[in-house]
Amino acid sequence: MKRLKVKNDFIFRKLFGDSKNKDILISFLNAVLELCDSEMLEDIEIVDGTELKRDSIEDKLGILDIRARTVRGEHINIEVQLVNQYNMDKRTLFYWSKIFTEQLKAGQPYNELKKTITINILDFNYIETDKFNTVFHLWEDSNKECKLTDVLEIRFLELPKFRKKQPDLSKPLDRWMVFIEDSPEEVLEMVKRTEPAIAKAEEILENLGSFDEIRRYYEAREMAIHDEITRITGARAEGKAEGKAEGKAEGKAEGELEKSIQIAKSLLEILDDRTISEKTGLPLKDVSKLRLQ
Repeated sequence: MKRLKVKNDFIFRKLFGDSKNKDILISFLNAVLELCDSEMLEDIEIVDGTELKRDSIEDKLGILDIRARTVRGEHINIEVQLVNQYNMDKRTLFYWSKIFTEQLKAGQPYNELKKTITINILDFNYIETDKFNTVFHLWEDSNKECKLTDVLEIRFLELPKFRKKQPDLSKPLDRWMVFIEDSPEEVLEMVKRTEPAIAKAEEILENLGSFDEIRRYYEAREMAIHDEITRITGARAEGKAEGKAEGKAEGKAEGELEKSIQIAKSLLEILDDRTISEKTGLPLKDVSKLRLQ
C-alpha cells in the first residue's frame, strides 16, 4: 500500500492535531523550535474549536491550522501551505496577529499577552535564502542584538530547499523533515530507530492508510491541491502574457510619441504651433513647451 503523504493537510492534522498523539507534536515542536535541556516542552495543550480550524474539503486549500498552548502560556500555530498563492508573508502576519490579540480579554493589561509562534511548512520556495529553516523576530534595523520584544516569532520550513540538501540525521529537525517528506525507505528507517516519536507517527500513518474513508478523503484533497496548482499557474501565465502584450503596446505608443516630438522640433523654425500640432497630433500646449526648451 502506497504511503500517505504527511504534508497532505488532512493527514498532517490527523497525526499532529490529535490530543492522543501529544507526544508526537511535542517531539516535533522541540525539534522545530530547537529547544534543549530545561527549555524542552514536556506537555502541551492542543486547542480545538478555533475559527481557523476546518474539516471539510471546501476549506481554504493547503492550510492546516494546529493551535497549541504550552504550560508557560505561549501560543503556537502550525500551518501547512502546499500551494503558493504569493501572499504568504501577509497571510502569516494576519494569522499571527489574530491569535495574539485573541488572548486578551476585556479589562486585561497588555503585559499579559504571551509569546505567539507561527510555524509555516511550505511546499514551495518563498524566503529569499538558501536555508530551508528561517526564523523571524522584531529587531532594530542597525543593531540586530536589540530585540523590541520576544512575543513575535515566525518560522518557515521550506520543503523544496530541504529536498536539495543532504539531511543531517543527528539533528532532530532534519529527522522530522525526512518523515514529512517522501524520503527513501532506508533513510526513514534510520530516523525511526533514532526518534521513537517518529516511529510512532509512522505506525499511525500506516494505520490511517488502512481505512477506506480516510483514503477517499485523502485522495480528494490531493486532487483539490492539484487543481488549485493548475488554476494558479494558469492564471499567472495568462497574466504574464497579458503583461507582455500591454508592454509591447505601450512601447509602440512611446516610440510613436517620441517620433512625433522629433518631427515637431524640426518644424519649430518654419511653422506656427497650431499647424505643428495639427500635423504631428501633439497637443498644442506640448508644442508650446517644446518651443520654450
